Amino acid sequence: MSRFFFGVILGAALMYGAMHYHLVRGQDGIFMVPKVTSDLGDIYVDIRGFTLEDWKQHKPLAAAIMNSDRSEVLADSTLSGFRDNVHSLVDRLLSND
Repeated sequence: MSRFFFGVILGAALMYGAMHYHLVRGQDGIFMVPKVTSDLGDIYVDIRGFTLEDWKQHKPLAAAIMNSDRSEVLADSTLSGFRDNVHSLVDRLLSND
């Protein structure tokens, strides 16, 4: 019976982590970023080869990265316009709190 309860507690802890954090693999390693919204999207994302089109498909991830002061992972110069849009999105999200 103790194994069952251990499994339940472990499963609950993993679900909590999956719903509240992105696990992101970048050039500097793997790091956790708090999500902007609680959902099961983009639990693990490898951003090492992301292009502008990839960032457009993962806007909540980009907003979470900008919000967590890890914007150095968005260092590609082709993303400067998108980075400005994400900054304004983060500012709007934070102003509603």
